[in-house]
Amino acid sequence: MELRTLRYFLAVAYEGNISRAAESLYIAQPSLSRQIQSLEKELGCQLFVRKSHRVELTPEGLELRSRASEVLDMVDRIEDEFAHRDEHAIAGNVHIVAAECAGVRLVSEVVACVRAQHPDIAFHLHTGDDEQASDMLDKGLADFAVICQPANLINYHTRELPHKDVWGVLMRADDPLAAHDAVTAAQLAKRTAYLSRQQVSLSHETNPFRNWLGRYRGRLEQAGTLDLVRNAGAMVAAGDALAVTFEGVGGYDTDDLVFRPFEPRLETTSVFAWKRHRTFSEASEVFLESMEARLEEGSA
Repeated sequence: MELRTLRYFLAVAYEGNISRAAESLYIAQPSLSRQIQSLEKELGCQLFVRKSHRVELTPEGLELRSRASEVLDMVDRIEDEFAHRDEHAIAGNVHIVAAECAGVRLVSEVVACVRAQHPDIAFHLHTGDDEQASDMLDKGLADFAVICQPANLINYHTRELPHKDVWGVLMRADDPLAAHDAVTAAQLAKRTAYLSRQQVSLSHETNPFRNWLGRYRGRLEQAGTLDLVRNAGAMVAAGDALAVTFEGVGGYDTDDLVFRPFEPRLETTSVFAWKRHRTFSEASEVFLESMEARLEEGSA
């Protein structure tokens, strides 16, 4: 299986049309059709369902799309790292996967400082919970991660970040709970709320939110889960439910929504992490050195 064939496959998968994919690849449609048929024969399965004006991925096609994207992302990163190795200026790409949390502030400040000194370094920020972050680190798709505690960090080097996240509830400004300065477990247990996959795992025995709920943990009705607080804000504004989140993340500051912290107060730390025994590009090394220097300054 050639990398070129995988690129052809992804072009068809994303376009949903062989003719448009052929145009984007600057190749003839019959040639592209033969490449896809050859790939299907090689893998021994059908990747697309052909319809009159479009193609749709089969379950096998969906799986290959995910795998092929990971492979080609890794190939592109390797090519990029080696392309800049002999240049005098430090250049390259640094990938960071981060939860929505206060710890991202310091990382962002260091990114800005590194970019000021090395403008040819490009940073790519991905949003993900601790499971997604671990997956990207393990597969080499991310160099570094910002992970909220608690999390399984045995396979990573970590540095605790100084900013702490304050837990609380995002609600409409006209919600009765908005009249209070803080929200108790008893008050929250009477309501319906979205719980963040990045910050809440009710099955985790050491989960701080689960422990904070205490005897009310089984009474809170869950409306669903959320990835991005900004999107959850739209659900809350529509009056669907409350959202359990961290203070000051997600850019939800509007006249329609307010945040109220938990009572008693609940705070969580986050860590800056990278995989053990990982060999970094020069760009990633520069960023890591800058991060560790900044953390050392903060602890002095």
